[in-house]
Amino acid sequence: MSAAANEVSETFEDLEAVREKLRELANAGRIDELIELVIDLLARVRSDNNELAQRLKAALRMLYGRRSEKVSSAQLAFMFESLGNDVPASAAEALASTSKGNEPIPQPPRPPRRLTGKRGRNPLPEHLPREIRTIRVPEAERRCADCGAEKKTIGYLSSEILEFVPAQFKVIEDRREKVACPKCEANVQIADSQKVMDRGRPGPGLLAHIVVSKHDDSQPLYRQSRIYERYGVHISDATLGEWCSFALDVVAPIAREIARRVLASSYVNIDDTTLRVLDRKNPKGVKKGRIWCVVGEKPDVAFFYAPDWKAEHPAEFLRGFEGYAQTDGYAGFSTSVGPPGQEVPLIPEERRLGCGMHIRRKFELAADAGDARAAIALTYFRKLYDIERICKERELSPDERKAMRDDCSLPVLAELYDWIEKIDSKVVPRSRLHQALTYARNQRPYFERCFSDGRFEIDNGEAERQLRPLKLGEKNYLFAGSENGAADIATARTIINTCRRAGVDPLAYLTDVIAKLQHGWPRARIAELLPNAWAPAR
Repeated sequence: MSAAANEVSETFEDLEAVREKLRELANAGRIDELIELVIDLLARVRSDNNELAQRLKAALRMLYGRRSEKVSSAQLAFMFESLGNDVPASAAEALASTSKGNEPIPQPPRPPRRLTGKRGRNPLPEHLPREIRTIRVPEAERRCADCGAEKKTIGYLSSEILEFVPAQFKVIEDRREKVACPKCEANVQIADSQKVMDRGRPGPGLLAHIVVSKHDDSQPLYRQSRIYERYGVHISDATLGEWCSFALDVVAPIAREIARRVLASSYVNIDDTTLRVLDRKNPKGVKKGRIWCVVGEKPDVAFFYAPDWKAEHPAEFLRGFEGYAQTDGYAGFSTSVGPPGQEVPLIPEERRLGCGMHIRRKFELAADAGDARAAIALTYFRKLYDIERICKERELSPDERKAMRDDCSLPVLAELYDWIEKIDSKVVPRSRLHQALTYARNQRPYFERCFSDGRFEIDNGEAERQLRPLKLGEKNYLFAGSENGAADIATARTIINTCRRAGVDPLAYLTDVIAKLQHGWPRARIAELLPNAWAPAR
């Protein structure tokens, strides 16, 4: 852009000022400069409009469009046609091989299904309570039409009906025995209370149901209040909020133990997402906090809340962690934290892993913006993920997966970055493709390290998957009422997500552990209440 255009864009903010500048150039006879200025300003406007249009398109797609980042072989092939001879031979070969891999796999003919009286329906679970209802033939039809004799029962024709019995409230009246010495009328002894909340009336099952309904089923508290109203029990949403917070305070030691185990893992996935939090000090009344997710060895996954996006918050949580961390391109991971003179990297360079999904996503956005060259990168990524899929289908060990990556993935990775280096100088700055190329280059050492050990995944998709239920819940309850409420959300997600990864029903789990913790379970034995230890004990 010319010096005059820069002067206009930096100095003038309204059209009247621009008009004065153009009149000044015209009166001075500097027509060539005037034309150049107009052309440069139009180019900048067009560029800014294109950028805004793409951002709007991406936002609308997130709201209403397809969410999958998979691009079909037909789409890639169409983009390749528009590129002509600019497609590397290796990319064309990769597309051809992955296209074949996407064709339906021929299946052997199924054996004839054995016909049963249930017509192939799935059997109903054996653990469900069963009730036998005998339906008698009406008295008017129990006489033989030929001889008039009374018919006798010769058997029954059975069928099953699956019925739903709505949940119900019940009142448990605790009558705590009092005993005393009959002779001296002293030494009165009263049985211990079995209540889990001294100043409230909820039982452990109700507390667990409130927590699970809000944080696992994404039911806001005001909706729960309306549901309970249908059962004839009025509990205000404010009261439900107090009970929910109390329950999460009770199980907080379990969440802290899960976090401790996550930090003891040798390899974790880390990602974060926004969380709206009410804030009276904020002019808008709401501020944007962050919920961080750290996935450790199965089934452990920990969440924590941060009021902003500063690196000091993940640094505080990760203090003492000595394993490998797989992350996105968040700049805070490259910063040094700690007291002056004792700063240390948040995550040491040699223990940081990149994320293939985040790199690929940049190229996918470039392809959506209409740059067919991004299809070349997407083809390479498709090949890399096909190799990962094959490893999982074959259930390869970490060493076997490492060997397959060495043979198959590393050559594809090298070709990808060779193409990135060659095309970089031909791409318009600030374009979607330029952003993708820059991000991929910056992430190269971390992404390549993913292939150095068969234990590592090539993306931190597991952390993203663990965050999805949180975003669904936020759509329903819109925001956290305070920073304490945001911290409660992190506690709930830590326990519920760990239960899900361990194959444990969070409702049954919370009902049991809330009662145990409130009835004196030793803090030294908290590890016995973790979901993966609790399930076998049950």
